[in-house]
Amino acid sequence: MAQEMIDAQDKVIAGAAIGAPKRRLTTVLDGQRTRSEAAAAPITSVTSYHSQRDEIARRESTLSFDYRTTATASAKEKHVNAIIQAVKAQDKIAVYDAAEPRLGWGGQKHPRFPADHFLSNVDLIEKTNLFSIAQKMPKGAHLHIHFNACLKPDVLLGIAKERKRMFITSDMPLARGGAISQEAADIALHRCEIQFSILGPGKEHEKQGTGNCFSPQYAERQWMKYSQFLDEFPGHHNGQDPDEWLASKLLFHEEEAHNHLQTVQGSWAKFNGRTRMMKGLFNYESAYRKYTRGILEDFQRDNIQYAEIRPNFMPSNQLWTDDGVKTIDNHGIMEIIIQEYNNFQAGNKDKFVGLKVIYCTPRSFKNEQVAQALAQCLEFKQKWPKWIAGFDLVGEESQGRPLRDFVPEFLEFKENCKSAKGGPYDIPFLFHCGETLEVGNDTDGNLLDALLLGSKRIGHGFALARHPYIMEHMKKNGVCLELCPISNEELGLTPRVTGHAMYNLLANNVHCTLNSDNGTIFRSSLSHDFYQAMVGKTNMTLYGWKQLIEWSLDHSCMSKAELESAVEDWKRRWEEFLDWVIEEYGGN
Repeated sequence: MAQEMIDAQDKVIAGAAIGAPKRRLTTVLDGQRTRSEAAAAPITSVTSYHSQRDEIARRESTLSFDYRTTATASAKEKHVNAIIQAVKAQDKIAVYDAAEPRLGWGGQKHPRFPADHFLSNVDLIEKTNLFSIAQKMPKGAHLHIHFNACLKPDVLLGIAKERKRMFITSDMPLARGGAISQEAADIALHRCEIQFSILGPGKEHEKQGTGNCFSPQYAERQWMKYSQFLDEFPGHHNGQDPDEWLASKLLFHEEEAHNHLQTVQGSWAKFNGRTRMMKGLFNYESAYRKYTRGILEDFQRDNIQYAEIRPNFMPSNQLWTDDGVKTIDNHGIMEIIIQEYNNFQAGNKDKFVGLKVIYCTPRSFKNEQVAQALAQCLEFKQKWPKWIAGFDLVGEESQGRPLRDFVPEFLEFKENCKSAKGGPYDIPFLFHCGETLEVGNDTDGNLLDALLLGSKRIGHGFALARHPYIMEHMKKNGVCLELCPISNEELGLTPRVTGHAMYNLLANNVHCTLNSDNGTIFRSSLSHDFYQAMVGKTNMTLYGWKQLIEWSLDHSCMSKAELESAVEDWKRRWEEFLDWVIEEYGGN
């Protein structure tokens, strides 16, 4: 079996080599299989050892995910790659080595280094020249971004201040003083789960009713006017800024993500609380419009040319009008996204290449609810054929239902797409799966179901490296992974980027893209994920970045014409980026 795999790899190496000599050097690893083949070459000297070592390394590089982009690199790209490698080395000295070591258990000093915990390093990362280069680089397509957590917290909190009918609620009192100790009050500030909502006149008095969050008698989930909360918060909490505190509640922090008692389940519990907090901050029309516009502006700042966003569509996820009286359904949400995109493009000289929507609904739903969502997804594709990219189930994978539970609904959906009026319609599955450390359970098994159901891409796919047979068939079927390195680190799948599964997957030539997932909560952008991918692998190069970007475009849901236009636009931007790097850092 091992020999068969080696033979297959040797065949690939022989066929793929670009610019390599036709007759390769024989090494001690080569056995004589035919009369025409040279026998295995013994190692007889230090010189022959190094010659054979170089030959074997050359062969292995031929199997590398970035072999093509490396072998075909232009002189300008080679120059820029040399600059980037020098910048990486300079950043380590100027930023990381210069930073104070961190004190660990027993006072042990830990020097700073580029591939440490993202949350440990994020402030240092943003001081590096490599990060500036990553920000400037045209990144092609962003294929895995949840629409409910994309902008910095202060943006939505600022909009919420302007709404007279905005209310806030907590699951515990935020009182201080009297019988409540300082320690208990501080713990409540950390542990409480905050939520927001626009409420129509009188709605605040229904169900839980109203209350003062800072009263010891406050009952769980009572509503308090947001403006009143902001006014009173500093007086109850030693002058602390309520905006800063609320913003911090939306972000992951190093101490919680990497606490020695933290688990994947614990990290997800914090994550889910933050998404619930985010929901009420933009589920009303004016905020949703500003939010959509802000995301497009953010894509442009981060040099993203095209995106496929993942809003959640479900009956309970409706938007409110600003007065909290009327609701806007899923059709209205789609219309807002399209209107704001068109308005953005009309006033934008540097045109965004394109935007599409992946129809998402919770994986915790019942079968009939998923069937209804699939039907609406097809309805949306018929109404807005250029806008719907595909279908996905979202939510914590280990707590939701496995894909196999919905096989009847998925198979019926495929048939409906073929027979629908105006069809056939191509609505690929773009399933989240393999976002787990578990082995052998239903969550781990989602990868097999995604393969059988013909998923075009896989969201995360962290566990795929543990499934060599499935992995090879996904490669054969042209399935691409939407990698989210920072997300996986903060949700406990890997302690550092150096241990991320992406490097094993890329070593096996699995097509992958880089994505930010939920940037608000993880304190990241797509530029941060590209930075992490570069520093997490010592021999990562510009050519690796380029391959990941090209795959992002190739595996998007754009039409052939859209893709051709996007690629041409990206190529122009890429050349401009190379020139910028040379001008900015070439003299260093």
